[in-house]
Amino acid sequence: MADAQVFVKIDSYKDVLNTVGLIKDKLNEAKDTLSKLKDIKQREDAELDKWNSKLAEIESKVDGIDQILFQPASM
Repeated sequence: MADAQVFVKIDSYKDVLNTVGLIKDKLNEAKDTLSKLKDIKQREDAELDKWNSKLAEIESKVDGIDQILFQPASM
């Protein structure tokens, strides 16, 4: 049974090859899109980290000002 021959019309075979080729093209497009999305996400994460760092810096400065303003005055 392993040596059984299968006959397929040339037109059908060509259609199958074309379909497989289209599927491969779409897979490559999907991979490219996913790669671009990963790049965008990495840049976005880096930008959010910068914002988080700046906010922490501002918060620290505001806390320092708060401590100075509300310190009991030494007389």
